[in-house]
Amino acid sequence: MDHPFFATLTRSGPVGQTILVGLVLLSVYSWMIIVTKAQVLSRAEKACRAFLERFRSGGPQWLASGRLPAKGPLAAVYEGGLREFLAQRELAGPGQPLDAQATARVEEAVEVEAADQISQLERGHIVLAIAASACPFIGLFGTVWGIMNAFRGMSLEGSAGIAAVAPGVAEALITTVAGLAVAIPAVIAYNLLNRRVRIIAALIDRFESEFVRAAHFASRRESGGAVAPTKARSEPSFARRNV
Repeated sequence: MDHPFFATLTRSGPVGQTILVGLVLLSVYSWMIIVTKAQVLSRAEKACRAFLERFRSGGPQWLASGRLPAKGPLAAVYEGGLREFLAQRELAGPGQPLDAQATARVEEAVEVEAADQISQLERGHIVLAIAASACPFIGLFGTVWGIMNAFRGMSLEGSAGIAAVAPGVAEALITTVAGLAVAIPAVIAYNLLNRRVRIIAALIDRFESEFVRAAHFASRRESGGAVAPTKARSEPSFARRNV
């Protein structure tokens, strides 16, 4: 308890103590999100890359058999597209290829599921954004309050000695440091985690085009028609636009 931080905390007023306790709790919560999201996004990126490689080797066969592969963001996108593909294939009738309208519905189902997966990957980032933007101002509020206490101490003591202003100045400085200590890691982690989400979103966007192509191939193969490659989409997908 002889540490300057604890000494300042015990001597601070209720406002200063509330600010410091709030910043400490927000720091702990932010670090929990940082560690958890870093692990989740790392696993998600590895799963997406592995799934994309597997899909490239047997995507049309998966669709024709209705196979559901392992879990992961791309597996969820695949499952959403597969449900729509099977529904459209049933509506088209046995041995009939999907027309342009049915293919568009499959593509839309894939995009909706992709947007949902990206939204899930971004959960918790708002807390880091709030911590990065608000904590410096919370610390600044504590700074102003501490300086006010310093002036109040000067008026009570009737002098500007160190004994009169030290508690208020110490409270002002420690709240400033606490606010920056929460904001700096939060803003760094926010940018790094968002970059990882953008990488995963690019993999999902790439998979969308390949899934639609595989669905076209699978439907043409079932109908016995010639398999002609479809033209790649010229516009970015819904998921990419929402990254």
